[in-house]
Amino acid sequence: MSDEILTNFSLMFGRFGVDVFQQQTQLILPNDQFFPAKAGSLSELAQNSFEQVKEYAKLSHWPIDLNLSSPLTSSPLPKLTFNRAYYGEHCQVSTDFSQNNRITITSTRADFSNPQTAISHLIMQLSAVMLTYSAPEQGQELDLRQIELMASFLGFGVMLANTTYQFRGGCGSCYKPSANRAHGLSEEEMIYALAVFCLLKQVPNSQVLPYLKGYLRGVFKTSVKQLKANTQFKALASEMAIAG
Repeated sequence: MSDEILTNFSLMFGRFGVDVFQQQTQLILPNDQFFPAKAGSLSELAQNSFEQVKEYAKLSHWPIDLNLSSPLTSSPLPKLTFNRAYYGEHCQVSTDFSQNNRITITSTRADFSNPQTAISHLIMQLSAVMLTYSAPEQGQELDLRQIELMASFLGFGVMLANTTYQFRGGCGSCYKPSANRAHGLSEEEMIYALAVFCLLKQVPNSQVLPYLKGYLRGVFKTSVKQLKANTQFKALASEMAIAG
């Protein structure tokens, strides 16, 4: 799977370019710097978090709304056209921005009792939308692994790794479905993708480790060490440097 993760990063550079990744993308951490805890209610927290996630993913120009209330009926995505950039500060989206030409993603107020899981849900939905619009051929099916790798590519690997496995509780009174999320990658694979991101962005271990679950820190350090000796990773890093 490690080869597949590196191959996917290479494909994403081919699809989205390297400029936004190099110049604008950052490692998003679950702290007050990125997500200031200033909200009077879970609804306000959800909306604020959604706007922040959209901004950090460099999708602020996209016509996307958050639905916290009514269940959505299945409907086709609106027709949008883009300039050469799908995301980032130079992204331009052509649409009439009417209500019928907007994308809606969903969450619930209860989800935000576990913010890292809720934010992971949001970025995975945004990643799926981004992959759908940028696909060379429309109608291609996405799997969870592609979506998780896209979300990690956008900088959200720490929270994705922390929420890949959650203890559900051993009894009815302590079981919290909102503490879980669907996933396609294992914890080790998610950590490997995070290590790829951090090495490409030259993020030091000291910036990452305090925000990972304790038992994942050793896995991260091992992944970093393995990648530094990996010829495919070295080729990817050279490819990114040349393209930039």
